[in-house]
Amino acid sequence: MKTLLPFAALLSLSIASACSSGGDAGSSSGNSSSGGSSSNGGTTSSGGSSTTSSGGSSTTSSGNVGGGDSASCKDLPATCGGAKDCCAAQDVPAATFNRGNDPEFPATVSAFALDVYEVTVGRFRRFVDAGAGTQASPPAADAGAHPLIANSGWKAAWNGELAADTAALKEALKCNPSYPAWTDTPGENENKPMNCITWYDALAFCAWDGGRLPTEAEWNSAAAGGADQREYPWGDGITLAQAAYDCRADGSGAGDCKFSDMLAVGSKSPAGDGKYGHVDLAGSVWEWVLDDGVEPYRIKDCKDCADVQFGDNRMFRGGGFPNEDYLLTTGARIYDVPTDRDYDVGVRCARAAK
Repeated sequence: MKTLLPFAALLSLSIASACSSGGDAGSSSGNSSSGGSSSNGGTTSSGGSSTTSSGGSSTTSSGNVGGGDSASCKDLPATCGGAKDCCAAQDVPAATFNRGNDPEFPATVSAFALDVYEVTVGRFRRFVDAGAGTQASPPAADAGAHPLIANSGWKAAWNGELAADTAALKEALKCNPSYPAWTDTPGENENKPMNCITWYDALAFCAWDGGRLPTEAEWNSAAAGGADQREYPWGDGITLAQAAYDCRADGSGAGDCKFSDMLAVGSKSPAGDGKYGHVDLAGSVWEWVLDDGVEPYRIKDCKDCADVQFGDNRMFRGGGFPNEDYLLTTGARIYDVPTDRDYDVGVRCARAAK
């Protein structure tokens, strides 16, 4: 069950997204929380050095660092956002900003690259077809680690959290029959955002694809435009032309959303693009990030940090296509158990800056 953190809970609104473990889409009201869950111990790492950005400009960073040679995109047609590389990655420059737009939680993030698009069904299919991401073929120890953060890569103890084999994974990816993004054979959904993946699936995929999960601070910097502290990735205010959803023209929330409302990635680009050229950072599907799911942030002054104590929950960001506007803001925070499969949760990968 998704747990909404106090940033949005103070608005006395409810989550309109459903947990995939039962029921139909839109049937879950979520669980507002002021506390989060406790971790299992471990260490919280702030690792590495940091660089402060010159901040503020409205131009995108230079150099679109292509991801077309990654494992998931070799020979894959360039069909995202029209006719663009589904594996393109764009640099996010170093920045100092406030996480969640809250000055109590400043962060400095070094430059990195973030995939322009969320992982599509077509890209994830390459992962599944390769037999990856299962107990029979798990990631190597420490795969997908952040280069500046200790304890951030794959752990052998997590192997048992993966599906037993490829057949079991394919069945698990059909977590909600009302939102069937995954199909066992290629079809018309190949450019839909991949959904119904656990945090472990997300990390395993990004590691296999030559990347990693972004930290929560990295994701937040990309979405907020660093020191711009944008309310939404594109700026202030929201229209249906910008956010990756179509099912709530009156902004009243979910309830009448259909699978057709889960748009192909890049459908709203460039209207809803972020400062650095990333697409669908608000709406579409929530995106798993590396960090443990806790409230408030355990790391007060974040310098290339991630909460890697890895307790009972993990964080995801960005809002899903059925959600109210406030859940699509750059400050909204939600967590869930890392084994959960939701019809409106996916991932995009981070990589080294070029």
